[in-house]
Amino acid sequence: MDIGGNNARLLAFIEFSMEHCYIKHIVSHTEYDKLTDYYRRNRE
Repeated sequence: MDIGGNNARLLAFIEFSMEHCYIKHIVSHTEYDKLTDYYRRNRE
């Protein structure tokens, strides 16, 4: 999915059993790297 001319990244949570998709973040590539690092270190 192209978001912002491929200048943004989208992080989402998909609940397949309930057929819901939750948008958690829409961020730049730099912010995306920081968020993925955070989520790898702090599992929810």
